[in-house]
Amino acid sequence: MAPHGHHHGRDDAVFDFAEAAPRFRARADAETPRYRRLAASLPDPGARTAADIGCGAASMAFALAETIPGIEVTAVDAEPAMLELVRGRAAERGTPMPTVLASVDDAEALAALAPVDFAWAGHVVHHAADPQAALGNLAALLNPGGRLAIGEGGTAPQFLPANLGTGRPGLELRLIEAGARRLADELAAHGGTPLPYGWNLALEHAGLTEVRTVNELVAKPAPLTGADLDHALDALATRVDWFEHFLDDDDRDTWTRLLDPDGPEWLGRRRDLHHLAIDTVYTAVRPA
Repeated sequence: MAPHGHHHGRDDAVFDFAEAAPRFRARADAETPRYRRLAASLPDPGARTAADIGCGAASMAFALAETIPGIEVTAVDAEPAMLELVRGRAAERGTPMPTVLASVDDAEALAALAPVDFAWAGHVVHHAADPQAALGNLAALLNPGGRLAIGEGGTAPQFLPANLGTGRPGLELRLIEAGARRLADELAAHGGTPLPYGWNLALEHAGLTEVRTVNELVAKPAPLTGADLDHALDALATRVDWFEHFLDDDDRDTWTRLLDPDGPEWLGRRRDLHHLAIDTVYTAVRPA
């Protein structure tokens, strides 16, 4: 869920993707090394075509295009502002990047794409109206023997020490819970339901085989400095903004103080912030 990727829930009318584009771009630039590692390891040798579904700033699409010689990659997103961002990044990088407007929920739009050897969907399927159906749509996009990889699950990043000396204990854990409740609320609002089982089983239910899990540990110790500290502050501010309606008044007040650069409790002046998370990727193959 956010802030890992963007959502397509009931708040689309008020979430300004164009306004958020610089943040997506900055995150994509910071995560370039990770996506290049994934691009080099996830597709099968010989993959010639690929799609980045729900691409956002197209981190994976550019990593694939710039890591695998000769591969043809398409960036797909349901938000025109994101595709405009992708086209701008493509021009800056000198990397051609075809774009297509489509949602993981739209089987017809996805079916219009040419079949691919490798499809990536990073932190987008859990926002689908029907995540299981969305996985079926993605599976249908694969050539026989093609591989799907989804960035889902894992653990939400944590940045704060156990005891801040202000607010009620468990502040960051309640922020993570608020995110889970917002997601459930989004799904309910458009008639969706969360998966009642894990992503590995969901991939099997989509008719895919050879399901495997890749876990990457992010463990940056305190004190965070420079870009790592900026990332932590931005990630926390983004999540508080997105999930604030699911926080109580006391927690909202505490976060306001902690995220105020002009206030005495600003997190940016602390030397005990860390970054701990597990990023999980599931992969599976369409039977030949």
